[in-house]
Amino acid sequence: MRSTKYPDSKQEEFLESQMRFRTVFDLSTLGNKIILPGLKIIQVNPAMVALLGYDTKEDLLGTEILNYSPADHHQHWQTLQRHLWEDSSPSFSLETILIKKDSSLIWVNVTSILFPESGRHLGYTIVEDITEKHALRLHKEEFISIDSHELKTPITSLKAVLQLLNKMVRKETIINEKISTLANEAQLYTAKLIHLVEDLLNTSKYERGELHLQKIIFPLSHVIDGCCNHVKLDRKHYVSHSGDLNVKVYADRHKIDQILVNLINNAVKYAPDSEEIIISLERLENSTKISVIDRGQGIPPKDVAHLFDRYYQVEKGEKENSGLGLGLYISSEIIKKHGDEIGVKSIIGKGSTFWFTLPDK
Repeated sequence: MRSTKYPDSKQEEFLESQMRFRTVFDLSTLGNKIILPGLKIIQVNPAMVALLGYDTKEDLLGTEILNYSPADHHQHWQTLQRHLWEDSSPSFSLETILIKKDSSLIWVNVTSILFPESGRHLGYTIVEDITEKHALRLHKEEFISIDSHELKTPITSLKAVLQLLNKMVRKETIINEKISTLANEAQLYTAKLIHLVEDLLNTSKYERGELHLQKIIFPLSHVIDGCCNHVKLDRKHYVSHSGDLNVKVYADRHKIDQILVNLINNAVKYAPDSEEIIISLERLENSTKISVIDRGQGIPPKDVAHLFDRYYQVEKGEKENSGLGLGLYISSEIIKKHGDEIGVKSIIGKGSTFWFTLPDK
């Protein structure tokens, strides 16, 4: 890297900083490289040379990273290029494939940040080999897909039987209260099981980019009114509303219902002592912000940043976790597909607010 001129009083500090960076860069066990806006490689560390199966860094210097990328993965690097240099994003991450010297392929996780140097912006990139992790994930997804389809048929049949049982129970004038309660609970738990299976079935589709939306304009009351029936059944919580329920949005109605059900289920699950769950609607300039609020114990700060990661679960103390850690991940993917935002604000001892936005049209 070229040196930058500083006042004499700063020169020593700058040189020390440069030496520390060089030490970290060279000794890192992960592949490190520095690229120009045109994706030309101007510096690599020994780990990057070894990752691609070459002998010396001179084999890589002056080449373009696209030389080591299959043609159908060039778009990944072009997306990184656009986000960093055109959109001025501070960082960008992706998963892609690289070609080694022996023509074998490896899956890698790439994280890049921009940094200024001599009046221009360079990309500092960390490359991690995730080939084994990627293979394990594919095996797991294949198992989940097969197993989920096998589960779905008997669950659907069970749901139909329980619905019939509940109809018969309601028609009887004299019925044991315990039987009635058990019938309601059985239907409630069946609904939860169906949601788990649907999460399993949908996860692989989302990751492959096969999430398709059927957008229509509809009032939010159409999903809010029907998304909380299972909460009424447990008789421990109630849902209140604030804002104009008749405000209209342009979105996939079924998938927005799925998000609301998931957020409400999480409030019931992780804030069991919060009897009231609030659905709040707030009009923004060209969109509506929907929030699900509980008054529970809140979420530890260490967990908040990972809540929308796939398979991530917040610990519940001595209580056993249920679920797969997919609900918030799927909700996040749905909102991203809509081109909008999703987030959470949580304060220990006061509760949590999960929110997302939807466009007017």
